[in-house]
Amino acid sequence: MRLVIFLLILSAISLCSFGQNYIYYHQTFNRVDEDVLSENYNLALLRLDSIYTNYDFIYAQHCFKSLQICCYVDDSIRANKWLNKCFTQGIPIWFIRSSELTKKSLAYSTTMETIQDFDSLYSIYKASINLNLANQIDSLFEIDQKYTQKVNDGFILFRHTIFGLKWIINNKKQFTIINNIIKEYGFPGEKLIGLPKTYEDSVSTVRYISFWGPYIREWQAYFMLLHYFSTKRNVSVDFKNTLFQNVINGNMTPFQYANICRYIYRHSKNTDYESYYGNDTITNRKRLEVGLNTVEQEKRNELIQRERRKNKKANDEIMLE
Repeated sequence: MRLVIFLLILSAISLCSFGQNYIYYHQTFNRVDEDVLSENYNLALLRLDSIYTNYDFIYAQHCFKSLQICCYVDDSIRANKWLNKCFTQGIPIWFIRSSELTKKSLAYSTTMETIQDFDSLYSIYKASINLNLANQIDSLFEIDQKYTQKVNDGFILFRHTIFGLKWIINNKKQFTIINNIIKEYGFPGEKLIGLPKTYEDSVSTVRYISFWGPYIREWQAYFMLLHYFSTKRNVSVDFKNTLFQNVINGNMTPFQYANICRYIYRHSKNTDYESYYGNDTITNRKRLEVGLNTVEQEKRNELIQRERRKNKKANDEIMLE
C-alpha cells in the first residue's frame, strides 16, 4: 500500500511538472501496458485517474482502453466516468456494445444516467471540434483515395506512368494545403477535427474492429503526408520541429510523428530526420523521448495482438499501445 501511495504521489508531482505535455501522457499509457501485462490493475487505475484529472483532451482510443480496464476489474464507478468520457470524445454506443468486455459497462447501475444522456454528451464532442476543417480534410482525403486507388488497382501499364504522375502532383497540392493548416491551426488530427465519420457507421466498421481490434484513430491527414513523403522531398528541420511541437500539444501522436520522420529519412536521407525503428539503445532512447514504447515492447505487443486475432479475441482483450 505504501508503494502504491508513493507512486501516486510521484505521478502527481510529475504531472504538475509536465502540465499538458502529451509526451508524458503517452509515456503514462506505455506504463499502463506494463501494469496490465503484469496484472497490476490497481496501479493502472491510479495512472488512468491521473490522466483523467490532468488532461483536458484524451484520445478516444485511450478512453476506450481505460473503460476496458475498469470493466475487466468490475470497477463500475470508474467505468461510468470513462464511459462518459468515451461519449464526449466521439465514441458511439454501438462501439461500446461491440466488445464483450466493454458492453458490461452498459449493464452497470452506475452508468444508466450516462447512457440516457448519450445524445447530449455526443453533442459536446461535436462542439469541441472544428467541423469546417474536418469537412475540408474529408474532401482532401476523398481526392487522395481516388488517385491512390488508380495507382494501386488501375490499369497496370498506367499505374507508374500516367496515374503515378497524377498521384504525385496531387500529393504536392495536398501537402501545401495541409502544411498551411498546420501553421494556422496545428496538425489536423483527432484533437482538432475529431474522428473520421467511418466510426458513425457500424455496418462498415464493426467487421473491421471485430478482426483487428478496437483501435480508434484519426488517420486522414497522416496518410496524406505519408503519400507525399513517399517521394523524395527537400524538407527543412523546421517542419520536423513543428510536428514535434504538435506531439507535445496533443495534436499528433508519437507514432504518427515517428513514421512521418521515417518516411522522410528513407526517401531523402535527410540527416535532420532519424528513424525510430532501429535495433540499438540509442533508438530506444529517442523513442522514449517522443512518447513511444521501446522497439522490444512494440514487437511484443504486435505479437500479442497477432495471437489475439488468430484466436478471434482481438476485440475482447485490453488493447495495447
